[in-house]
Amino acid sequence: MDAGGAVDALRALAWVGETFTQRARFSDAQIRAFATSVDDHNPLHHDVGAARAAGYRGLIASGTQLGSVLMAMTATHFAKPAADGRPRLGLGLGFDLKFRGPVYADEDMALRWTVTAVDWKESLAGWLTRLAGDARAGERLLLEGTGTLLVRPPAREAKR
Repeated sequence: MDAGGAVDALRALAWVGETFTQRARFSDAQIRAFATSVDDHNPLHHDVGAARAAGYRGLIASGTQLGSVLMAMTATHFAKPAADGRPRLGLGLGFDLKFRGPVYADEDMALRWTVTAVDWKESLAGWLTRLAGDARAGERLLLEGTGTLLVRPPAREAKR
């Protein structure tokens, strides 16, 4: 690593307390389409009558639908430059999601992640970045989770 690279390795591309948010809302059609796309044939995601008979007020989203949006937020966020303008990329290494409440069609949701720890990992040439996140509809907790990403600068183009 050159001297400039060594200096950059000391300045993390993510920081504890870094927080990012997104709003989301799934329509009946989006819930059905997503469930179909992942081969989830649970009638709670396709049939309003079945969902109501099971005690829900309408269709509920597959847990994988909200979970995938929450996880995708991390890749999108860490594909943007750091606060000081340095480019960075995030690679998800693992997520632990806990479903806490049903996600109904046409309800507004607030999704949030906050960085809780950042540690340099020499063998991976990047920062192991740990996050805590959640999704809520108003005050109602829908999902909470943790994630670990590898955040590092983009690879330099190979010399030709």
